[in-house]
Amino acid sequence: MDTTPAPQVWAQRVAFYMRVSSEDQADRGTIEAQREFLRQFASWHQLAVADEYADDGVSGTLPLGERPAGRCLLHDAEAGFFTCVLVYRLPRLGQSLKALIEAQDMLARHGVTIRSAMEPLDTSIPVGSFIFQIMSSLAELDRAQMLDQLTHGRDRVACQGKWTNRLAPYDYIVDIVDAEGLLIPSERQVEVVGMTEVDVVRDLYQRIAAGSSAVGESQRLNALGVPTTRYYGRGTLREGTKWHPGPVARLIASETYKGMHILKSGHGCIEREVPALADPELWTQANAQLQRNRHLPKSNATHTYLLRGLITCGSCGSNYLGQICRTGNRPPGFYYRCSGRHLTHYPKRTECCPSRTIRAAWMEQIVWEDCRNFIRNPGEALAKAQERLHVRQQQVPTLEQELAACLRALAEKGQERDRVMTMFQRGRLPLQEAEVRLDAIAQEEEILRQQCAALDAQKALVEATETHLEDAQRLLEQLQGRLADIEQRNDQGAKGQVIECLVHGIRIDTDAQKQVIATITYAFTPERVASTHMKGHVCSP
Repeated sequence: MDTTPAPQVWAQRVAFYMRVSSEDQADRGTIEAQREFLRQFASWHQLAVADEYADDGVSGTLPLGERPAGRCLLHDAEAGFFTCVLVYRLPRLGQSLKALIEAQDMLARHGVTIRSAMEPLDTSIPVGSFIFQIMSSLAELDRAQMLDQLTHGRDRVACQGKWTNRLAPYDYIVDIVDAEGLLIPSERQVEVVGMTEVDVVRDLYQRIAAGSSAVGESQRLNALGVPTTRYYGRGTLREGTKWHPGPVARLIASETYKGMHILKSGHGCIEREVPALADPELWTQANAQLQRNRHLPKSNATHTYLLRGLITCGSCGSNYLGQICRTGNRPPGFYYRCSGRHLTHYPKRTECCPSRTIRAAWMEQIVWEDCRNFIRNPGEALAKAQERLHVRQQQVPTLEQELAACLRALAEKGQERDRVMTMFQRGRLPLQEAEVRLDAIAQEEEILRQQCAALDAQKALVEATETHLEDAQRLLEQLQGRLADIEQRNDQGAKGQVIECLVHGIRIDTDAQKQVIATITYAFTPERVASTHMKGHVCSP
């Protein structure tokens, strides 16, 4: 007698939903494997199939309604074409808790349930909805663990010096044949200029270092018709012909071109050496020139604003800009005004900044007098600056120990999370208690990450202070003998260089009595506060 149980018959019209995350999976036929299994499953259980929906190369973290096939699925569910969605496994429907919960809610709104062919899941009954919640959380955990493993794997490859990003920087290719995935310079010929791509980049650095700008170089490259070609490995990605100042400035600022690429990973930064296209001295000169360009007046300017790029508004955080006034309620002359007073500069703002406009001569005179006094008598200020730097340098070993302790604690939290998940999967820990513990671990990890970031910032501050102090000392040696000549000729360019090096920034605040308070931060003294009433130095908005 045959004792084989008869297949279960569902009196429903079902729709198949299949999905893969990448085009590579689609090419390998993973989507077809799901389709074939679901068809066999439907045949065995004598299911009436309404339609099949497949998303090839679509991320499972996207909401169902934002996927091409998922959008059609929801439309047909609303029309009542089927009453159940059948998936191979729940992660095929979504790989994040948010995407899965939203998919269930949208389908349930139209009376459609969710079933899995490989898992005991049926949202048409209360216990099925409960199991759906658990399995959704596990699907998100599985994805997070998979991404963490992939990140560790990528980091291991990157530590060997191999290129792990898909898109190579301009003028580089990934040698997947001879150099086993290392980044190498591109020797492709740029026909319009008769140079290789390597020569184009080196020439760009030399021109910037000699005094050119990102705007001028982008215009020159566009006029010559130099393409903006970049590559995936050895293959060409695209050959555009339009250069823009922003990408040119980012190219010059990229440390990759001086021989060191920094991969920012979730587990810390990884440095890997690459062939340099610009020697460190040339790279430094070019970036210093770009920094100077940000404070220089435009080519058609009629006045040099010595504090250009240094003044920020305490009310809205915008930069102060130079402005000439010849008519209106203000006395004729040159002013600094907050750029936040014009809403056209900030489309998302609804109100203009109420900050005051200040006379350029007043602010520049205060700053220059302080700088001049410091150049003439730098001893006491330099001694105090050196003393402050020495105190900070003594704190570095302690900071490094605290940082190492935080990193160890962060690693222990990851191990603690794994133990909680193991206990939950083995049934030794209830779901609610597991969620409470995981939430607590996540909060503690976030606090530890913030502490690590703060300690890193303090270490970086010591290095920045030391560098800035050295720059100031070199500048003083050059300027002490030239100060009288600079003031006699009123050399605005030289004054601007002095101020750029010795002034960190200026913040303008306006109090309730319409009095302007300027807080000036120097490299050589504590903050200085200068204030003035409206009359003579400040104008209304």
